[in-house]
Amino acid sequence: MTTLAPIRLDRNEGARPEASLIAAALETGSPLFRDYPDAAPLEAALAKRFFVDPERVVVTPGADGALERACRLLLEPGVELLMTNPTFEMFPMFATMTGAVPVQVPWLGRFPREALIAGIGDATGVIALVSPNNPTGAVLEIDDLVAIAAAAPSALVIFDHVYRDYADEDLTLAALELPNVVVVHTFSKAWGLAGCRVGYAIARPPVAYRMREAGPPYSVAGPSLALALAALERGDASVRDHVARVREERDDLRQRFVAWGVECAPSQGNFLFPSFGPRAQAVQKSLAGDGILVRSFPGNPAIADSLRISLPADPAIYETLLRALARALGGPR
Repeated sequence: MTTLAPIRLDRNEGARPEASLIAAALETGSPLFRDYPDAAPLEAALAKRFFVDPERVVVTPGADGALERACRLLLEPGVELLMTNPTFEMFPMFATMTGAVPVQVPWLGRFPREALIAGIGDATGVIALVSPNNPTGAVLEIDDLVAIAAAAPSALVIFDHVYRDYADEDLTLAALELPNVVVVHTFSKAWGLAGCRVGYAIARPPVAYRMREAGPPYSVAGPSLALALAALERGDASVRDHVARVREERDDLRQRFVAWGVECAPSQGNFLFPSFGPRAQAVQKSLAGDGILVRSFPGNPAIADSLRISLPADPAIYETLLRALARALGGPR
């Protein structure tokens, strides 16, 4: 008996890379596997893309690797990590790992600029801002980032901007003008290379140097670096096509949730975050019964009634999702 693989709409992965891209990246053959990897060519290509010196770019094993290195620069027992709630779940974990003190400011609705600034104190070492936010898809404005960075000149502001491709506005270039801000991106989302684990940070040279020294050498595999570089050299036409499809599904599905009587705030990520109230667990279970996995957050009371649903950017899978949601909600498709 054959068991079908589940439809993974719980991980926010992007489009699958084209076979021709993989072939082009691996055409150098055995040296790619025999030699220790060199991230310098990819860092140089990224530097050119964002109009910075290569010394400011640090390639890491996934965006998680960049976030962890940045956190470990300043976090230690007694130092505070200021963040929103909800936020990317690794930030509270980084605080725990380093013995730092997590300080969370609620963010459901309007971005809490004033509350975050009020939370800055002498013990604040790192401020973590995620936009589009994971798991809600909400965004901050560049004026928010500028104000918070200026209010904490001695702190390191980590700007997790990994879903930027799906957002209305890419804040990267403006953020790079701020001296105490580290911008983190990844190839795991819109670029479709989650399995390669290639992320990167862009920071001022002293911070970038310390981040480079904070991790082991050769931390990203040669084939992964080659695929990321080949993707950059090929251009972002396929990324734009993928993002356009995600946005179409995002708008359509949000309208359907409204029609179904489900509260669903706008999102600028490749996912939606509808609130199902007490039905959340039942909806998740019903979707799982149809072979569709979505993300829940039972450990966070602020969002325990919501589910994060990745947009597949695939017409057939999207139709399957719509039928499954209609069954779960007991309404017309």
